[in-house]
Amino acid sequence: MFKPLSDLVKSFGKDSGNLLANRYQLVSQIGRGAMGQVYRAIDTQSGDNIVAIKFLSQALLDDKMRSRFENEAKISALLGEQSQHIVRVKDYGISENQVPFYVMEYLEGDDLDSLIKKKTISVGRFLYLIKQICLGLECAHNGILVNGQLATIIHRDIKPSNIFLAKTGEGDVIAKILDFGIAQIQEPEQASTQQRFMGTPEYCSPEQMAEEELQPTSDIYSLGVLMYQMLTQKTPITADGKTFQAWFKAHHENIPKPLPSYLPLPPELHDLIMKCLSKSRCDRPQNIGEILKIITPLEREYNRKNNPEINSNPDSFAKRKTVSSENLPLLTVYAQSNWPKDKPQKKIVFPCLTEAQEGSFSSLWTMLESDEVNRFIPKSTFCFNHFLFQLNPHPMILWANLLYRRNYEPKWLPCYLDLKTEIGSQIVNNLISKNLYYILLFELEKPHKYKQLLTVKINEDKAKKIEQFLSKMTLSPSSRSQAQVSKIALKKQFESVKDTIIAAISRSK
Repeated sequence: MFKPLSDLVKSFGKDSGNLLANRYQLVSQIGRGAMGQVYRAIDTQSGDNIVAIKFLSQALLDDKMRSRFENEAKISALLGEQSQHIVRVKDYGISENQVPFYVMEYLEGDDLDSLIKKKTISVGRFLYLIKQICLGLECAHNGILVNGQLATIIHRDIKPSNIFLAKTGEGDVIAKILDFGIAQIQEPEQASTQQRFMGTPEYCSPEQMAEEELQPTSDIYSLGVLMYQMLTQKTPITADGKTFQAWFKAHHENIPKPLPSYLPLPPELHDLIMKCLSKSRCDRPQNIGEILKIITPLEREYNRKNNPEINSNPDSFAKRKTVSSENLPLLTVYAQSNWPKDKPQKKIVFPCLTEAQEGSFSSLWTMLESDEVNRFIPKSTFCFNHFLFQLNPHPMILWANLLYRRNYEPKWLPCYLDLKTEIGSQIVNNLISKNLYYILLFELEKPHKYKQLLTVKINEDKAKKIEQFLSKMTLSPSSRSQAQVSKIALKKQFESVKDTIIAAISRSK
């Protein structure tokens, strides 16, 4: 006989002296869903950080549900490392009572469903939130590596209650996708199997209701329902009852209600939402990238014109602080720049293009441990750059930088430049024209100012190789999944050459 979960929680509670997995001290229940309960807990091995722990419901303790629960933890762990718009899973385990659990980041805030029930959302805030949701969903659709190959993740349950609006320290919110409990992993070359209906009927695509093989366009239909509801507090399709059969008929036959004429929607946004709700998957946007091409410039324009509300208080506005940098010297611009709010404070590298008095300049921004940052001081550090190229199936460059200082462990800073994105193209052309760039080193969890600024030059031969690569590019379209294939190929190339490069530099210095 299993011990009831309530007794299990007491045995690992704050007054018991016991720890779950010899690490986690349960504090209180903070949520309950179809698959289990979520508890607030203290991670005693990480400086008493607060975490959230989800237990699988004991009513579902069979092999199939255990497998699904473990699958949810695995997907969230892998995707959470790739996107800040997907909840991060940090650990997985089984309690002494044989109840599976996984450990998530603890989030302050509320879900989107609670916000929608309170009031309609302004167009500006809608754009701000839906862009983040799209970025998270795009990450899932781009896939995870399964047996060395990319496998697309289809969420199958996109709805307001599965979108969490997490508060940040600056008063803004970050949208995060939750609950990959019924997500479908589409492995390449895997034979399709008979689908079994799972999901929330109000938000399911016609093909999901019909238990057909699903594509990312199924999530896009659900996203259309979500977008409509965010703006109107109502769903675009209603059924004659609450049964599966009623919703099956509704999604296959009922025409979505038009968006109210009083909404101040740009025509392209109106058309996008209605296109997402098309009965035929072929008539919808075929990937999230198509949606972001419309949402991103609209969101930028609304921010510029209207200062849309972007903080956790729906009745107030949070203005984004920007630096008018065109009239300031470059080094002054860098000195006044903080770590971007939309980037996680962890060990990452990303490219940036900065406008200053002297013109446009490329830079690599990276966050490292404090001892690493303090080690690579400008006058004593040698910066070596190496470019790897991949033309097919998607044009991409791996821009690898090596920080080297004698008697210290060298540090690689790899960065991928997608040549079919605006920022990737701009950075590459700027590197060719300027033949130099900067590396800004920030200390982990200290985002207010960079600690070290390194200047790096690109020699003429490398600049010519970049130009030659650009000349071979074609304008033929390629998908996000193809971009991931190119990225994987570049990573393999990088792994095969980096030890040789380090050895050569060590001999020459």
